[in-house]
Amino acid sequence: MFVVSIRRSLLASDLAAIRGFSPIRIPPSALSFRIRFLSVQPCADSSTVSFLIESLGLSTETAVSIHRKLGCKNPRNADSVISVLKSHEFSVVQISSMIQRFPSILMVNAERTLLPKLDFFCSKGLSRHLVAELLSRHPYILWRSLEKHLIPTFNFFRTLLESDSKTIKVVRLSFRTGAHETRIAPNVKYLAENGVPLKKIASLLQCHCCVVFADPAKLKKAVHIAKEMGHDPTKVTFFQALNVLIMRKRSIWDSKSRLYEKWGWSKEELISAFKKYPLCMAISEDKINRAMSFFIHEMDWKPSMIAKHPILLSHSLEKRIIPRAAVLKFLLSKGLIKKGGSLVLFIMLSEARFMARMSGFQGKAPELLALYKEELNRLA
Repeated sequence: MFVVSIRRSLLASDLAAIRGFSPIRIPPSALSFRIRFLSVQPCADSSTVSFLIESLGLSTETAVSIHRKLGCKNPRNADSVISVLKSHEFSVVQISSMIQRFPSILMVNAERTLLPKLDFFCSKGLSRHLVAELLSRHPYILWRSLEKHLIPTFNFFRTLLESDSKTIKVVRLSFRTGAHETRIAPNVKYLAENGVPLKKIASLLQCHCCVVFADPAKLKKAVHIAKEMGHDPTKVTFFQALNVLIMRKRSIWDSKSRLYEKWGWSKEELISAFKKYPLCMAISEDKINRAMSFFIHEMDWKPSMIAKHPILLSHSLEKRIIPRAAVLKFLLSKGLIKKGGSLVLFIMLSEARFMARMSGFQGKAPELLALYKEELNRLA
């Protein structure tokens, strides 16, 4: 619009000096066409667009979009970049995906910048196939400095995890976010200072990496709360507690607390349950309602007994709780077992151990196994 306006102004002022000349009014539609022509044509004619279409099979629209993201520049290294990626077993689909998400890769020096990074990952035990999979999913890793970021980050985690394969699984997120110096290293140091053994931190990185990658201020607050509640920093429940405290908003915590209290838990029982099984605060409200309703109304269990064994709430109603409850009710009706807290163990047993317990009743209740399988099939 700016270009067209200037041209109109100059044209009108020059020709107005000619006696008897009246400037011609240019219709808005013509201006709109002129603007589109001026902005699109340079990129559409680019050799880079043709190269992307021919070498990767991209549509014209996609190729033009990539070229625009590059400022309509013609990257001299595009051919060598694609050649290096193909030589490292990147498929055309993977290369196309990388370039669409991270067009600047076409601007790098393939031999000096790209190749050393690919070789670095391969040197850590990753096959070319896995390197291609990793970098096609997280192409921004390639924008990180090899000497200043990738190698120091890898070495940092390698010291903790003592395995290249384990390290690669963890550092993918760190490479992508660049959070090594600002978050991860300070958080690891803080956890160690608060009594978490380094081997436990290594486990935390593999199972609950969001804790170590959290904002340091959030982590410090979560550690303080967890320790105040009596969590032992050497136990897995401490890590579960940190995960819940960091990843769940306060409003969600308050909502879950009210829900458990509605089902009969006291504040003390809630804290005790969280200490035993912190993930009880990560269970959906719908599942909490369904499980509590079943245990209290169908099994006639008191809320306090469920609070003593909060892990009960984590099990599937359809795949475990209801079928096993049918077995318990049958055994109770036959007088083969007595009511009591020991019934909870039937729900918590592994499938193999539960089947072994049932086999002990086969003599007096041969139909028991058929009943159990019937319930499983009915709810499947």
